[in-house]
Amino acid sequence: MAESYKHLDIKTDLYFSLLGDDQYADIEKTVGRTRTDVLAEINGHTVAIEIQYTPIPIKSIVRRMQEHTAEGHHTLWLIPEETLVQAGRVRNLNWVAFIQRLQEGCLFLPDTDSRKVIPARVDNSLIFSKGEIIAGKRKILDKIEAIDLGDLDFKVGEFGLNVVTYSSWLDSYGEILE
Repeated sequence: MAESYKHLDIKTDLYFSLLGDDQYADIEKTVGRTRTDVLAEINGHTVAIEIQYTPIPIKSIVRRMQEHTAEGHHTLWLIPEETLVQAGRVRNLNWVAFIQRLQEGCLFLPDTDSRKVIPARVDNSLIFSKGEIIAGKRKILDKIEAIDLGDLDFKVGEFGLNVVTYSSWLDSYGEILE
């Protein structure tokens, strides 16, 4: 299946932006048995950046991340907002929920400035009564301002996979829920 122009634009903009900042970057790099969109070095970590517009089987997500982890790389999934929101509604996509869980509750959207990403979450909006959650409504996309790639956190996550997350936002997000 051929890539869309939007996918190609994000990938090449990110690649040339990293090169322009004198950072290591490679495009369409083979890692293990997979081919990653962009392979880059960020804060001393080699990161396989996957830009995902279309549905992907969860087994493929895990396989790619296992390949990246086996080579000592972390995986950063970028999911464009138009993949998540269609006709004004946030879509219920199992593969997106899985990536959010793997990245310790965080998704990343590409930003217009290719050296930045937008941390986000897909959550249920909740109905409260007397301080208790009584029901869930439709899903919402909760996002914050774009952050520099250098602000990302690199961890070994669930299933022993090397993941990328943004703890600063998630920590404050957790405090709101407490």
